[in-house]
Amino acid sequence: LVRMNENLPVTGDILPDLISAIECNFQPTTDYNMRSASYMLIESVKESNQCLEIGFRMLDICFSIYVQQCGLQFILHAIRTKWPSLPPVVQQLSKDRLINCLLSSPANNDIRSTPAIMEGFAQCIVAIVECDWPQKWKSFIEDCRSISKIGPSQAMVVLSVIGRLIEDVMEFELIEDPSRNKELRTVVLDSASQFFDLTLEMIKQSNAGEIPPSGAESSVRQRMLEKSYHLLNSLIASLNPRPHLFTKFVDKILEPARDAFKSGNIPVAEIAISCLESVFPRKASAKNYKPVVIFFESGRLNFAYDFIMMISLLPFDQQNYTLLKAATHLFFDIATCFCSFWELFEIEDCIDNWDSIFRLMLSLLKHPSTYCRMWCSLIFNSMKNCKKVYKIERFAPILTELFKYIPKATLKNGEPSKAVEPFRAYAKFDYETNAAFLIDYHRKFCLLFPCAFARSETLVVDSGLREACEVFVGDWVASNWRRAYSVVMGWLDEILKNPAEASSDECFMTTAKVIHVVLDSLVDVIEDVKKTEYTIIQAKVDAVMNALQNCQVVNAVQVLVSTLSSLFPILDVSDPRIPGILCKLISSLTLGIDDPEMAEVRHHFTYLFIKMATVHQAHLIAHIELIWKEISAVAGQLSDHQKCAVVEGLFALCKLFKNFEQYAQLMSVTLQQTVEFWASAEIMTAVSKPENFLIYIGLGDSLTNNDSLNLAYHTRRKQFSFHVKILHSVISRLEVPTEIEDAKTGGFCITDVQGNLRICHPAAELFQMMFPTLFTFLRCLKGIYSVSSLKVVHATYDKAKLFDLTDAEKSAVMGKPHETKKFKDMQRQEVFYEKMKLFLAELSDHLQHLLIRCVFAFDWQFFALPNAASYVEHGIFGDLENLMDYRLRLFLRRVITPLSNSTTEVQSYFVNGLAKLVEHLNDRLIARWHLIMKKENACEFDDEQTKQQIFTENVVSLLTRELALFLRSLLLQQDPEKPRATPKAVELPEFNSSAMDTDANDEQTSSSNALSFLGKSLLQREVNCYASLVSLLLNMLSWRESVAAFHISQVAGLAILEAVEFCFIFLYILTKHYFQLQSNGILDEESFKHAYAFILGAMPQQCLNPEFVGRLYDLAVQLYEHFRNIYPNAAQTVLLQTTECSLGDLQAFDKKILNALENPDFKSCNKVTLKVKRDWFKSLIKKFLKPLKTHQVRQIFGELPPLQRPSPQPFFTSSISPNTLPNLFQES
Repeated sequence: LVRMNENLPVTGDILPDLISAIECNFQPTTDYNMRSASYMLIESVKESNQCLEIGFRMLDICFSIYVQQCGLQFILHAIRTKWPSLPPVVQQLSKDRLINCLLSSPANNDIRSTPAIMEGFAQCIVAIVECDWPQKWKSFIEDCRSISKIGPSQAMVVLSVIGRLIEDVMEFELIEDPSRNKELRTVVLDSASQFFDLTLEMIKQSNAGEIPPSGAESSVRQRMLEKSYHLLNSLIASLNPRPHLFTKFVDKILEPARDAFKSGNIPVAEIAISCLESVFPRKASAKNYKPVVIFFESGRLNFAYDFIMMISLLPFDQQNYTLLKAATHLFFDIATCFCSFWELFEIEDCIDNWDSIFRLMLSLLKHPSTYCRMWCSLIFNSMKNCKKVYKIERFAPILTELFKYIPKATLKNGEPSKAVEPFRAYAKFDYETNAAFLIDYHRKFCLLFPCAFARSETLVVDSGLREACEVFVGDWVASNWRRAYSVVMGWLDEILKNPAEASSDECFMTTAKVIHVVLDSLVDVIEDVKKTEYTIIQAKVDAVMNALQNCQVVNAVQVLVSTLSSLFPILDVSDPRIPGILCKLISSLTLGIDDPEMAEVRHHFTYLFIKMATVHQAHLIAHIELIWKEISAVAGQLSDHQKCAVVEGLFALCKLFKNFEQYAQLMSVTLQQTVEFWASAEIMTAVSKPENFLIYIGLGDSLTNNDSLNLAYHTRRKQFSFHVKILHSVISRLEVPTEIEDAKTGGFCITDVQGNLRICHPAAELFQMMFPTLFTFLRCLKGIYSVSSLKVVHATYDKAKLFDLTDAEKSAVMGKPHETKKFKDMQRQEVFYEKMKLFLAELSDHLQHLLIRCVFAFDWQFFALPNAASYVEHGIFGDLENLMDYRLRLFLRRVITPLSNSTTEVQSYFVNGLAKLVEHLNDRLIARWHLIMKKENACEFDDEQTKQQIFTENVVSLLTRELALFLRSLLLQQDPEKPRATPKAVELPEFNSSAMDTDANDEQTSSSNALSFLGKSLLQREVNCYASLVSLLLNMLSWRESVAAFHISQVAGLAILEAVEFCFIFLYILTKHYFQLQSNGILDEESFKHAYAFILGAMPQQCLNPEFVGRLYDLAVQLYEHFRNIYPNAAQTVLLQTTECSLGDLQAFDKKILNALENPDFKSCNKVTLKVKRDWFKSLIKKFLKPLKTHQVRQIFGELPPLQRPSPQPFFTSSISPNTLPNLFQES
């Protein structure tokens, strides 16, 4: 310690003391002071000039594993820090000593065959390779080949060397110097063939010879074999950026995979599966797919198809499950890749793959594992653009068999029973419970395949399987309707023989669903059907009507009515059977009116009526008087939900008339009571304040069991729900002609006071009578969550439960599938709380959606109202501070689409409200982010606090993501060539990360690099929200999402990506508008420094995402260039303070930028110039990013275990007695 503290040179005689210190460090019983002293000695040797020499001396095989491991760390440290400064002779000598030490390792030495020691040798060799290859070590690959032939241990070191080299250079780009990394990347790709050959040689070497006599040697060979296949997988993955190279290595890839499948070695087969999966590209493009054509030609993948088939036929038990799952994933990758490839090329030599794919799909759909069937069914979505293959006659038999099995494939859904999954397969091996599997399935598949799962956040988990199968059914009918028609007619005949008996079959409902889909799909080929099958269809209609006369079984009635609704569109409009069918369908709306169990069936019939009114209008419009008469007869027995649905269907029918007067007449009949309701003094008083409303619906009185009082309050709540929903039904289906000629013909046009011809909305006059009450009510509903409003709620209510999110909303926040609770299984008080939460949530959502639709649908008529500005500012944008985060997210979603699709004239009315919204969002989200970070830093949590924190983070992530979408749509000018979304569409398309590609050229993004009208308006000084807007954007840019730690990183990742993508473009635009901003005094030097510091601060958060951090580099360089002359030292000051780069490096960077600005070749912002400038910037800040990057990188081949660094405690030398020092460094 005295010698160390005086910084005296370390001498050779310190080795015994050093070895004692290492052994002491790894003893569990060593106390803190002894461990600290030993650690300090080890560190002093590591930093000394003799580090390399002492490290080699510590590799003597007589030393323990800890000593040899520490010696390898000394060597590695010396190579990484001092190698360039060593004389060439010393470099060559050190390299030779390292290899000789490896070659001289005895085969039976347990320490040298330890993975930690072998990995240490590999790390040291890789460090030399990254410095010397290929210039100073041209024989590197041949040396690797020679070393690998010595024995299995040496071969595994070689495998680690190549694997680590590929990771460092190709995957993680860990070489500090970008130009050196680029050079090594080129050399690695050029040497790929030799690496493949070397890997295949080691695979054969590990399989060669007789079975080893000892278990230890057998284990070493198995490890070598597995590691060889891991390296093969890394080699294949390294070629993905250049898929054209696959054509050179197709046999070298398939041969070892074939051997692995034949070997019966399950671990090796699983790795070989990963190798094949790495071949098939993830991004769908002709550039990526064309090189893999060779894999599908000449039956090259037949061995893989045979292997997957064999695995699917194995007994379904715990031993085979892992391999079954891997094989299913491989099949999914192969099939989806082939579907995309076939869509582009349709090469005849590859057509045989379809037969294997269809047969495997049938086999996997028959498998008892729900997991396999779910993955397999998703292939149907990839096949939707390959419909031509359905017409090929040779595939007709297998496709027919596949079609016939669809009812059974979609039967077993959801959580499996023990009879189906006897050992809870996908719960035992991957998840704690079956429910955990279903939750994971919901998260993964809903995000990856929204086309199969729709865009609902609360959908049933197994709906994806059914909908994916229905995609196939519809496509097959469109391509080969005769076969499907023949099959379903046979099924229908079996049902019609005895509907009651048929309904007892377990596949009855799924078979009926397939029949329904097929018959609906026949409408697309209706002319061909009518030519040959019309009389049969008529006979089937008569048979269904007769069966309905005597059928009493609920399921059978439901199926027969559904079948009838699918058959009648095939009939001619003038067919005399249609009136009877319509009467039967409408009368079914009241079937079992007194039976609560029949409610779902009646709702299904209501859905069928809306479907007929919207899809098959030609058949209904001729019988409109009959429909009105029948509906009037049963109207009194309909539920509120059914009434709204029937009104929706009637307005959908009326659009065929295109007549203003008919719309007005229908509204006056259907909405008379609703107008009177909202105009009544009682309701106007009730909705005037949140306190009045809460009292009016019964929350001001105590919780009671008085049935009559509860019924009175329940009736009031039902009235509010009904009168909002019916208005929503009308406005959602009422369509106004957009063409002037059609509008004039239908009487929709008037001439305003300026003489302009205007299109009138037929609902505007009626709705504006209710607007004062409705907009007041909208603001009232936002205010019920305020502290003052909650005071009027009676003390007998649990306010936390009463005003909480609904269970469906909570499930959506946590990414879980929502399971509807049955009220009969709940206590009465819990039922009340749940119903009240649903009432308030649905009422708020419907009213908000209704009024936003009205504003944009009525257009000029709305803004001509005297109180229009007040409606927008106080009704729509008022009291947002009282909304919960989740509801605020829904508000943003509902406003965004109609606002971005509206005209400039309409948008001008929203500027002030949007400015208030931006300021509020800035205050709210920054507070939420700070709260999350503060809680993260807390040391202690109980289970309840942890759950609440996870929930809060999820809600904030959802809100952040939605806000990013909102701002991007709000502030960026839309591409005029792209079609605008319809005002009805509330959901938004997912963010496409390919738009963030660092190689995207300016032409691709130029259409988005312009501020919209609202973007320019919000930048005006008078609006006074610019500071909040930029603060919000910059904070979003640098926000670190912690939810990744709680396994929901998919949602968090999307939130950051969308926020980052917008900020890139927005700030780029900001630089273009600089002079305007500066003249207004908005962006001064301090503001620019603040913004630039935010951008630099975001880089460490994104350093492991090369695409996005690349855009950050580009943005930082562009801002540096733009503001260099305006604020000469601003960016430089921020760089010196934030990134800790040296002044000399910064001056060199500045000189390069100056030369580039003066060089005409650099004035065009193409990919080449951007790449050069980005490399300059990366070199400047490499020290800023390196610690975080190297700390977070996950390497496949692992790291050496570090020395046991003592915990951070104060060290006092006086606490160590002089008498204990000699014993501290003695041999133990």
